[in-house]
Amino acid sequence: INNLKQDTINTFDAVASTLSEPLTTPTAPKPASSTASSSSTMEQSASKESAPSVVASTTISSAVIEKEKTSTRGNTAAAAAVDAATAVPVGDRWAISHPDVDLSGEWNMIVTDEFKKDYDEYLKQLGQPMIVRSVAVGIISMTTEETKQLDQGRKLWIRGVNARGVWERTLEASGTCYQRHSHDPETDATLVPVETADSETVVAESWWEDQGTVHRSWLRGGVKYGGGDFESKRYLEQDGKVLVCESTFHPKDTTRAKAKIAWRFLRTGESL
Repeated sequence: INNLKQDTINTFDAVASTLSEPLTTPTAPKPASSTASSSSTMEQSASKESAPSVVASTTISSAVIEKEKTSTRGNTAAAAAVDAATAVPVGDRWAISHPDVDLSGEWNMIVTDEFKKDYDEYLKQLGQPMIVRSVAVGIISMTTEETKQLDQGRKLWIRGVNARGVWERTLEASGTCYQRHSHDPETDATLVPVETADSETVVAESWWEDQGTVHRSWLRGGVKYGGGDFESKRYLEQDGKVLVCESTFHPKDTTRAKAKIAWRFLRTGESL
């Protein structure tokens, strides 16, 4: 019994001794030879040299990623710029011209015998007597015009010069554009007061149609020639050498015939 008691005590002491030891990392065994020591030193050296490479690699990868992000942003912006440059407004009535259309220039009236006949008939439809028509037809070749298209075509400045004097006006177009995709002529039209060549103050409204290639305008509220409204359509022909202005007078009296004529101007410095 005494022996069994002593064995039990010894066992408890061994277990308690084991549990009371600190938890430490086991010490690596010493190298068995100088060769093993040299190999371990080389491995440690290689490990130290390779560590910066890993950091450098991480840095390069981050730089590449950032560069790709920047490149992508650049391409997106460029693509958006291209889209904006090539896009066109929606609908049939634009506030701006097509990007390839510019009515700006200095122009000289093209006068032919056929045009003189048309002009005489036009004046006759306006109610002008023969003596007035004869003088007007005789001096029509002295007519010149200068145009300046501004703000993508939202404004069209026109300066006409003839034997009677100078007539300047600025027409302001309204309609859809890159930023505005709808337009109601009844509520959204831009109406501008304009003085006519006959010194009447009328209301002008204009816009671009036919995909921004034709500038259309109305001068409404005139009382001369029996009262009525003037409609004009301006566009280019022959690769921009010729400016055409189709004019129509709409009499207030609907029983009267409309007066129509097509004015044609040659760009200064060009020839037909």
